[in-house]
Amino acid sequence: MTGLINIGQYVVSNLISQTKHSDPMPIPFLRTTLTSLREMVAPSHCELCGKYMGSREERMKYVCNSCLDSLDAPPTPKELFKRVSRNFTNDDLSFASIFSLVSAEHDSPIMELLYSMKYRGISRIGYEFGKEIGETLRHLGLSDFEMIIPVPIHKARKRERGYNQSDYIASGISQVLGIPLVLETVIRSRYTTSQTTLSAAERKVNVLGAFAAGRNKAMIKGKKLLLVDDVFTTGTTLNSCATALLEIGALRVDVATLAAAA
Repeated sequence: MTGLINIGQYVVSNLISQTKHSDPMPIPFLRTTLTSLREMVAPSHCELCGKYMGSREERMKYVCNSCLDSLDAPPTPKELFKRVSRNFTNDDLSFASIFSLVSAEHDSPIMELLYSMKYRGISRIGYEFGKEIGETLRHLGLSDFEMIIPVPIHKARKRERGYNQSDYIASGISQVLGIPLVLETVIRSRYTTSQTTLSAAERKVNVLGAFAAGRNKAMIKGKKLLLVDDVFTTGTTLNSCATALLEIGALRVDVATLAAAA
């Protein structure tokens, strides 16, 4: 490690020297040098296959192109909506459509990646996958939204994790589509247990009344919203949040998730 530090000090000193005694350094040169230094200290590897990614051109920082292209295709939005409709009556269903980027088996690599995003602090994965969602939505012509709203987590859970993974996914979508991301239009007003091991009926009870109006509630009145979360399973959490948004005054709510649980 001492050797790496010495190399780093040499590179930085050399950069400073060039800046002081010569013409301004080209930005591409600076970027390449700093990237090389970072790779020496903390080489990047694919979170799915573990392969060293180096400085090759990859669409994402934490997942190599090969793994990204090998992820299972999701059901179509029509198939997903049909699936969620089985759990609700027409009067109870509060969102108009649903899109997922990939399909995910319970023990699949993508679920492991989602676990890393939620509990191992690799929040940047959410942002990068959000950009993939945004690109796909734009390609499919599914971008008629006025605001992007991430599904909130309870403040106690946010303290535990340090962040809300859905905020990062929504931020990536917002960056690509140029649609504003708005926080605290709705909040998680009640702490709920994890939905992972619950049945469909238990999930409904668990999130009943879990969402309430936030301090930015006035911003969504009469607006078409894209509600964003990490995983779609039964749609119970998404529907509960969409219900709260409609009650506040949203015109329409559509849903996008990174993964659809198979």
